[in-house]
Amino acid sequence: MMDTYICRMCGHVYDPAKGEAKMYSILLTGVGEASEQSKAVTGPYIKSKTDFTALPGDWKCPVCGYPKASFQKKVPERLASMRTIS
Repeated sequence: MMDTYICRMCGHVYDPAKGEAKMYSILLTGVGEASEQSKAVTGPYIKSKTDFTALPGDWKCPVCGYPKASFQKKVPERLASMRTIS
């Protein structure tokens, strides 16, 4: 089983079993130019079963656009499996 990773900025979870069906889209606006131009920058789809470490170095969060370095390994909460409802 491969590890899942969570974006520390927005909470998006990268699950290697699912891959990434969405592409990130960041709006870049030219500031200070006479005519403000904007363009969207998009990233690639990620196939399922792609480990987080195999993602390209320039991969970004598909939700907030933060870099791969802003993700951390998601550690399962051990107490959740021990809790019971009474």
